[in-house]
Amino acid sequence: MKKNLILSLVCVIGLCLTQVDSFAQYKKGDVILNTGVGLGYWYGSGGYADFAAGIAVNAEFSCILDDIAIGPYLAFTRRSYNYSGYSDDYTFIDFGARGTYHFGTLLKVNNEKFDPYAGVFLGFVTTSNDYDGNSAYDAYDSRVQGGLYAGARWFFSDKFGAFGEVGVGGMYPLFLGLTFKLK
Repeated sequence: MKKNLILSLVCVIGLCLTQVDSFAQYKKGDVILNTGVGLGYWYGSGGYADFAAGIAVNAEFSCILDDIAIGPYLAFTRRSYNYSGYSDDYTFIDFGARGTYHFGTLLKVNNEKFDPYAGVFLGFVTTSNDYDGNSAYDAYDSRVQGGLYAGARWFFSDKFGAFGEVGVGGMYPLFLGLTFKLK
């Protein structure tokens, strides 16, 4: 887990150091919406990322300081196992809050289209299981969960861009999608 976090931070910092225009623009009052696809899933695997795909949306409200944002997230992940004539289908619904620090100014990122960030989240995951076999067994209970993430977004225009995140704990090891600046 530490190895993934360190690798994630090294990648994000490396991206930051390759940019060259004017300082990144993320300021108090901004509202950002991210929607995308998560690949892998931490919770349903006993501490390591297992293959699953999900969809998620989160929002950021920069109402505290220029570089700090908070907001909600919601994710839906479905995973299926088929073995020896049995099938096991799990559905995970995650929801909670994220806190994000945008460190473009701190690192003197010289491109206003590039926004590197990292953060923490805390939420709840509900699970359901559809088991087709001799007995019903649900290996995953609903619970409170948290995690860390690091990512970056690139704005193609003032209001539209793409993002990528890597995460440790919680939901997705890799989360990719589109970002919209609403305000």
